[in-house]
Amino acid sequence: MIKVAQTFALILLAAGAALAFGKPVDRMIDKLDSDGDGMISAEEFQPPRHRGMIGHLDVNNDGAVTMEEIDQQIADRQTKMVDRQVEETARIHTFFNDADTDGDGAVTQKEAQAAAFKRVDENGDGYLTEEELRNAKPPHGGRHPPGRPSWAGT
Repeated sequence: MIKVAQTFALILLAAGAALAFGKPVDRMIDKLDSDGDGMISAEEFQPPRHRGMIGHLDVNNDGAVTMEEIDQQIADRQTKMVDRQVEETARIHTFFNDADTDGDGAVTQKEAQAAAFKRVDENGDGYLTEEELRNAKPPHGGRHPPGRPSWAGT
């Protein structure tokens, strides 16, 4: 686990530098080149503080990051990932059980389409109104990406 945490810390340090280099070069030089020589020295270089390792991992805000703080951040992220997986699994099981109308343990394309239609048809009248389409939520519980809803096809 220590090797993983150390590797994670090095990746975060490199990511801070990569984020700084990912900005338009002219703006970066203008901002950091304090002596006006058109180059950025090691003393002038500063990775973005709000995205760098210190900003994200320094839980106690003492200006330094310890391995304990890194370990805690890793554990917190792993817990959040597990929670999201549990929620997603529950949503998938609910959709599957609702869609498997004949109870055979399999969902056909026809059953999946009917279940998706039923989820959008709020009043159950067998027709989708403009309001129902606008209110439709994607099956994963989040927001639709810009453009067409996921159930609308391509």
